[in-house]
Amino acid sequence: MSFSVAQIAEWTQGQIVNANAILGAEQTLSGILVSRLAPLAGSQKDQLAFFFNKEYQHELPSAHPGILITGELFVKPLEAAGLPFWKSTAVIACEDPYSAMALLSAKFAEVLSSVGHQNRVHKGVPKIHPTAVVHSTAQLGAGVEVGPHCTIDENVKIGAGSLLYSGCTLGPSVNLGEDCVLFPRVTLYEWTQLGNRVRLHAGCVLGADGFGYAPILSAGPSGRQVSGHQKIYHLGRVVVGDDVEMGANTLVDRSTLGDTVIGKNAKLDNHVHVGHNAQVGEGAILCGGVFLAGSASVGKYVYVGGMSGITNKIHVGDGAKVGAMTLVTKDVPPGLTAVGNPQREHSDHFRAHATLNRLSSRDSRSSKKANSKKGNSSGTETAT
Repeated sequence: MSFSVAQIAEWTQGQIVNANAILGAEQTLSGILVSRLAPLAGSQKDQLAFFFNKEYQHELPSAHPGILITGELFVKPLEAAGLPFWKSTAVIACEDPYSAMALLSAKFAEVLSSVGHQNRVHKGVPKIHPTAVVHSTAQLGAGVEVGPHCTIDENVKIGAGSLLYSGCTLGPSVNLGEDCVLFPRVTLYEWTQLGNRVRLHAGCVLGADGFGYAPILSAGPSGRQVSGHQKIYHLGRVVVGDDVEMGANTLVDRSTLGDTVIGKNAKLDNHVHVGHNAQVGEGAILCGGVFLAGSASVGKYVYVGGMSGITNKIHVGDGAKVGAMTLVTKDVPPGLTAVGNPQREHSDHFRAHATLNRLSSRDSRSSKKANSKKGNSSGTETAT
C-alpha cells in the first residue's frame, strides 16, 4: 500500500515548500507515492525520509526520497544548499517533525508490521489456540486472541481486543483492560492489573515477590548477630495504568502489602527493574537498565537515563531528569537534572569536573617542571 503527498501533508499538518522548484509540479507531485519510511542516507523515490537534526546533514547529498519531512527552520538552508532532490522531492515542512515521524510510523505500521496491532477488533468470539489452557472461570472479551501454550488461571479477566502471544502465563485474578498486547512469554503473577492498551514485550514479569527478608538474630560471641533470613511474603499487587509500554525482560515486583504502581502513559525500556512498593508517575520514561529500589518513586514525566539507579525510598520530582549512569541517593526536586555518582545537580556536577580538570592540568604542568629541573641538575653533576 502506498500513500500520496496529499495524504502525508494532511496527516502532518505540513506545507509543501518547494512546489515552485519542481518542473511540472502539479503532475509530478500527484505522481509521487511512498510505501515505506527510510533512513535519510540512500533513500529512494518510493520512500519517505526525515531531516530535522543538523547532525544528519552529511546524509543529504545521497538522499533522493519521494517525500522529505523537515522542520520549518530547515527550509531556507535546504533550498540554499542546491541539492538535486530539491527539484524532484516533495519537501513538506511542519511545526514538529519529530511528532510527525511518530504519527507516520503508526500509519505505516498498520500496513507493514505484523506486531503493530493498532485498531484491534472488538467483535467475535475469542480465538483460543488448541494448546492453550484456559480456566473455566476466566472471562475473555470480544475479539480476544490467545496464542499457543498460554496458561490462563482462575478468575482472570481479559478485555476486548487483547492479544496474547505464545507462552504467556496469567495467574489467578489477573485483570487486563482492552486492546492489551502481551508478546511471547510474558508472565503476570496473581492479582496483577493492567489498564487499556498496555504493551508488554517478550519476557516481562509483573507481580513476582519483592526482595524482602527479615534478619534472624541469634546470640553470638560478640552479641546478637545474623544467623539467617526470614522471607517476607508479599501480599500486594502490581497496578499498571492505560497506554503503558514495557520493553523486553522488564520486571516489576509486587508490593509488600499495597500496590506497586506504574502510572498511565509511562514507558519502560528493556531490562528495567521496579522494586516492591515503588511508584512510577504518569508519562515517566525509564531507559534501559534502570533500577528503582523498593519504595522509590518518580513523579510525572520524569526522564531517567540508562543504567541509572534510584535507591530505597528516594523521590524524583515531577519533570525532573536523571542522567545516564547516575546513582540517586537523595531526593531530586521537581524540574531539576541530577547526574553523576555521587549524584549532583547538573550545573554543580560539571562545575566540579571543570575544577578537577584545572587542578589536574596544573599538577601535570608542575610535575613536568619538576622533572625538567631534576634532569638539568643531573646533567650538571655528570659534567663536573
